Amino acid sequence: MDKIQKLQKTMPSSVEALIVCDPANRFYLTGMKSSAGTVLVTRQRAWLLIDFRYLEEAEKKVKNCTVLEQKELYAQLATLLRKQQIKKVSVLADRMTLVQCRALREGLALAEIDDTEMAAQWMERMRMEKDDEEIECHRRAQQITDRTFDYICGIIRPGMTELEISQEIGTHLTALGSDDRNFNFIVASGTNSSLPHGFATRKVIQKGDFVTMDFGAVCGGYLADMTRTVAVGSVTEEQKNVYEIVRGAQERAFAEIRPGACCRDVDAAARDYIYSRGYRGCFSHGLGHSIGVEVHENPRFNETCMEKLVPGVVITVEPGIYIRQRFGVRIEDMIVVRENGFENLAKSPKKLIIL
Repeated sequence: MDKIQKLQKTMPSSVEALIVCDPANRFYLTGMKSSAGTVLVTRQRAWLLIDFRYLEEAEKKVKNCTVLEQKELYAQLATLLRKQQIKKVSVLADRMTLVQCRALREGLALAEIDDTEMAAQWMERMRMEKDDEEIECHRRAQQITDRTFDYICGIIRPGMTELEISQEIGTHLTALGSDDRNFNFIVASGTNSSLPHGFATRKVIQKGDFVTMDFGAVCGGYLADMTRTVAVGSVTEEQKNVYEIVRGAQERAFAEIRPGACCRDVDAAARDYIYSRGYRGCFSHGLGHSIGVEVHENPRFNETCMEKLVPGVVITVEPGIYIRQRFGVRIEDMIVVRENGFENLAKSPKKLIIL
C-alpha cells in the first residue's frame, strides 16, 4: 500500500492533519530524498511543499501527493489548512527542534498545534511493520552486503590500515549497486576492536588482530546492517573462546525470537549467557535495533524495551564482548520476524574466519 494512503487509513480519529518535516519520515512517505521540504497530510489529501532546488525532481518522482513550490511556507500551510477546514494539526514533536515548533505555532496562529507524543508513536508503529516491498529492499541490500564481506575477506592482510579496509568496503558496496552510504562503517582492529563504535583509523592491521567490520548497503532507501569479526593470521585460545561465546549468545537469542516475544526477554537470553561465562560488564549495549530507512529504529532488543515482536519487524541481533584495551568481538545479523519465527537475511558465515 502507498505510504500516504496507509497513513490516512490508520490516522487516529483525534487527528485531522499531520505535518512532517524531518528527512527520514519525509522520504518514507514520498519516496524522495531531500534536505528540505514539508509534507502535509489530511484524511483526504496530501501535499509536499519543497523549494526550487528540488522542485523539478519532486514533480517527476513524487506521485502520491500534490507537489507545490515552497515560497512562504507558513502562509501556504495556513491557506491549505483553511481551505480544508482543518483547525488542529499534529506534528512529530520528537523530530522537531523547539525553534521549529515555535515558528510553526506562530506561523499557523489560527490552527491548534498538537505536539504530544501521540503522532510520533503512531508514525513509529506504522514504520515498525515492514511490508513485502520494504522487506525485499532490505533483502537486496543484505545480498550486496554479503557479497562485499566475501570480497573484503579476500583482501585483508597485515600492513593494511583500518581506513583502507573501510574505503574498500564503501567502494565495493557502490560497485555492486548500493544506493548510498547511510551510516559510518565501523572497522576496528586489535585493541581498537574493544571499542563498540570504533570508527576506522590509520591503525595498521597486524598478525593476531581481530578485525571487526560493521557495515551495510542501501537499496530503495532501506538499509542493511551486519557485523562480522575476523582474525588475521592466528588467534589465541582466549580469542577463540570469546568468539564462540558471542556466537553462542546470538544462537540463544535466536531461540527466543517469534511473534509475541518481549524484546527485553530476547536481550536477556544473550546477555545472561555472556554474563554466565564470566564477562559481566563486557556487553553494555543493547542486543539489537530495528532498521528501515534509518539505521536505528524501534523496537529494540535491550534491557528495558517491553515491546512485543510482530511479523514484519526487521531487527538486528548483535551480541558482543569487549575487553578494555585488549580486543572485542561482535556478530550481527539482520532478521525479519515472521508468523512462525524469523527469517535471517544475512548469509555471511559466522564460523570463526582466520585470514
